[in-house]
Amino acid sequence: MSDRRPVEPLVRSEAPPDAAVVVVRGGPIAAQKIAEHAQRQEALFTFRGQPMVAISVDLTVEGWTVDRILAERMQTRSSYASAMVGVLRAAGYELVPTGRPPHYSLILPGSSDAEAATLLALLGPTLQNPYRARR
Repeated sequence: MSDRRPVEPLVRSEAPPDAAVVVVRGGPIAAQKIAEHAQRQEALFTFRGQPMVAISVDLTVEGWTVDRILAERMQTRSSYASAMVGVLRAAGYELVPTGRPPHYSLILPGSSDAEAATLLALLGPTLQNPYRARR
Protein backbone atom coordinates (compact mmCIF):
# COMPACT_ATOMS: atom_id res chain seq x y z
CA MET A 1 0.00 0.00 0.00
CA SER A 2 1.24 3.47 -0.91
CA ASP A 3 1.56 6.33 1.55
CA ARG A 4 0.86 8.79 -1.27
CA ARG A 5 -1.98 11.23 -0.73
CA PRO A 6 -4.21 12.55 -3.50
CA VAL A 7 -3.35 16.18 -4.24
CA GLU A 8 -6.85 16.98 -5.49
CA PRO A 9 -8.08 18.33 -2.09
CA LEU A 10 -5.29 20.94 -2.33
CA VAL A 11 -6.14 22.04 -5.89
CA ARG A 12 -7.68 25.47 -6.40
CA SER A 13 -10.15 26.11 -9.22
CA GLU A 14 -8.22 28.54 -11.39
CA ALA A 15 -6.10 28.44 -14.51
CA PRO A 16 -3.07 30.68 -14.90
CA PRO A 17 -3.01 33.00 -17.90
CA ASP A 18 -0.39 32.28 -20.57
CA ALA A 19 1.22 35.67 -19.81
CA ALA A 20 1.89 34.78 -16.16
CA VAL A 21 5.52 34.20 -15.22
CA VAL A 22 6.52 30.90 -13.64
CA VAL A 23 9.25 31.41 -11.06
CA VAL A 24 11.27 28.30 -10.28
CA ARG A 25 12.94 28.05 -6.91
CA GLY A 26 16.66 28.15 -7.16
CA GLY A 27 19.92 27.48 -5.51
CA PRO A 28 21.36 25.75 -7.49
CA ILE A 29 19.16 25.39 -10.54
CA ALA A 30 20.38 22.08 -11.93
CA ALA A 31 18.76 19.06 -13.54
CA GLN A 32 19.73 16.82 -10.62
CA LYS A 33 18.09 19.14 -8.07
CA ILE A 34 14.88 19.43 -10.11
CA ALA A 35 14.77 15.64 -10.54
CA GLU A 36 15.26 15.14 -6.78
CA HIS A 37 12.40 17.57 -6.02
CA ALA A 38 10.14 15.78 -8.52
CA GLN A 39 11.01 12.41 -6.95
CA ARG A 40 10.10 13.71 -3.47
CA GLN A 41 6.73 14.95 -4.75
CA GLU A 42 6.18 11.66 -6.60
CA ALA A 43 6.65 9.77 -3.33
CA LEU A 44 4.16 11.99 -1.49
CA PHE A 45 1.25 12.68 -3.84
CA THR A 46 -0.98 11.31 -6.56
CA PHE A 47 -2.73 13.34 -9.24
CA ARG A 48 -5.58 11.84 -11.25
CA GLY A 49 -4.84 8.50 -9.60
CA GLN A 50 -1.19 8.38 -10.67
CA PRO A 51 2.02 9.29 -8.82
CA MET A 52 2.43 13.07 -9.17
CA VAL A 53 5.80 13.91 -10.68
CA ALA A 54 6.04 17.64 -10.07
CA ILE A 55 8.04 20.54 -8.74
CA SER A 56 6.79 23.50 -6.73
CA VAL A 57 6.76 26.85 -8.48
CA ASP A 58 5.24 30.28 -7.88
CA LEU A 59 3.36 32.28 -10.51
CA THR A 60 2.73 35.96 -11.02
CA VAL A 61 -1.01 35.74 -10.34
CA GLU A 62 -3.47 37.54 -8.08
CA GLY A 63 -1.26 40.49 -7.17
CA TRP A 64 1.95 38.49 -6.95
CA THR A 65 4.75 40.14 -8.93
CA VAL A 66 8.15 38.59 -9.50
CA ASP A 67 9.60 41.05 -6.97
CA ARG A 68 7.02 40.09 -4.35
CA ILE A 69 7.60 36.37 -4.93
CA LEU A 70 11.36 36.83 -4.59
CA ALA A 71 11.07 39.00 -1.47
CA GLU A 72 8.33 37.12 0.38
CA ARG A 73 8.41 33.53 -0.85
CA MET A 74 12.02 33.01 -1.92
CA GLN A 75 13.96 35.16 0.52
CA THR A 76 16.13 32.16 1.47
CA ARG A 77 17.00 31.36 -2.16
CA SER A 78 20.02 32.92 -3.79
CA SER A 79 18.97 32.31 -7.37
CA TYR A 80 15.97 31.56 -9.56
CA ALA A 81 14.92 30.97 -13.16
CA SER A 82 11.65 31.69 -14.90
CA ALA A 83 9.56 31.15 -18.01
CA MET A 84 6.17 32.24 -19.27
CA VAL A 85 3.22 29.92 -18.61
CA GLY A 86 2.44 29.89 -22.35
CA VAL A 87 5.92 28.62 -23.20
CA LEU A 88 5.62 25.74 -20.75
CA ARG A 89 2.09 24.87 -21.88
CA ALA A 90 3.18 24.87 -25.53
CA ALA A 91 5.90 22.39 -24.58
CA GLY A 92 3.29 20.10 -22.99
CA TYR A 93 3.69 20.96 -19.31
CA GLU A 94 0.70 21.34 -17.01
CA LEU A 95 0.47 23.77 -14.10
CA VAL A 96 -1.85 22.77 -11.27
CA PRO A 97 -2.88 25.42 -8.70
CA THR A 98 -2.07 23.71 -5.39
CA GLY A 99 -2.05 25.11 -1.89
CA ARG A 100 -2.39 28.87 -1.57
CA PRO A 101 -1.58 31.47 -4.23
CA PRO A 102 0.88 31.96 -5.79
CA HIS A 103 1.90 28.29 -5.45
CA TYR A 104 1.48 25.86 -8.35
CA SER A 105 2.72 22.37 -9.07
CA LEU A 106 4.48 22.01 -12.41
CA ILE A 107 3.79 18.49 -13.68
CA LEU A 108 6.75 16.79 -15.35
CA PRO A 109 6.60 13.76 -17.65
CA GLY A 110 9.08 11.94 -15.40
CA SER A 111 11.61 12.46 -12.64
CA SER A 112 14.86 11.65 -14.46
CA ASP A 113 17.76 14.06 -14.83
CA ALA A 114 17.13 14.05 -18.61
CA GLU A 115 13.50 15.12 -18.18
CA ALA A 116 14.57 17.81 -15.72
CA ALA A 117 17.18 19.02 -18.23
CA THR A 118 14.44 19.33 -20.86
CA LEU A 119 12.53 21.62 -18.51
CA LEU A 120 15.66 23.64 -17.74
CA ALA A 121 16.16 24.26 -21.47
CA LEU A 122 12.82 26.13 -21.48
CA LEU A 123 13.69 28.35 -18.55
CA GLY A 124 15.53 31.61 -18.86
CA PRO A 125 18.98 32.11 -17.40
CA THR A 126 19.65 31.61 -13.72
CA LEU A 127 19.36 34.99 -12.03
CA GLN A 128 20.44 36.21 -8.60
CA ASN A 129 17.68 36.96 -6.12
CA PRO A 130 18.22 40.58 -5.05
CA TYR A 131 15.91 40.05 -2.06
CA ARG A 132 17.79 37.15 -0.52
CA ALA A 133 17.89 37.57 3.23
CA ARG A 134 21.30 36.92 4.72
CA ARG A 135 21.40 34.74 7.79
